[in-house]
Amino acid sequence: MTIVYRYGKTYYINMTNRCPCKCIFCVRNSTDALGDAECLWLDHEPTPEEILADLESRDLSESREIVFCGYGEPTERLDDLLVTARMIKERLGKNIRLDTNGLGDLINGRDIVPELAECIDRISISLNASSSEEYLEITRSRFGIDSYDAVLKFIEKCRESIGGVTVSIVGGYIPPESEEECSRIAQRMGVAFRVR
Repeated sequence: MTIVYRYGKTYYINMTNRCPCKCIFCVRNSTDALGDAECLWLDHEPTPEEILADLESRDLSESREIVFCGYGEPTERLDDLLVTARMIKERLGKNIRLDTNGLGDLINGRDIVPELAECIDRISISLNASSSEEYLEITRSRFGIDSYDAVLKFIEKCRESIGGVTVSIVGGYIPPESEEECSRIAQRMGVAFRVR
């Protein structure tokens, strides 16, 4: 079971396989492996202590940040994410990035941004579409048509509270005009934009 994996020079934490979406482009649909991990499917969700022990067993000197991003949505385990992020900062002195689908408020039934802002340095949020209908078609979110508006609100709140906010799309899955509109949405919101 892979808890921590390396992709390039960065280390990533794979803490859950749960996700409210079934995105048509999800890498889970095509491979079990990513970076130096042979398989990112978990046989159990690791505790914060297990995650930290795995990180402490590695040479993190070249990794400028530790990223919460695996084969699931990290905010599905919000409490453990927050505990783990604080432990990493206190014991390892590393910056933290969260890669998320932006549905954490819906998953947890509350505004989670103030809690994230206490221990997350940067956040990358998957926008993936330029409209509610397109978003639902691409992500197949279990939260339905309201998912897209929730993501936009989440981005706005993160921009106000977290230092570095990037929104992203997966290139080639929506029409070029939608990709361009996503770029304009990011610009209007005052956040960085990336095609991955």
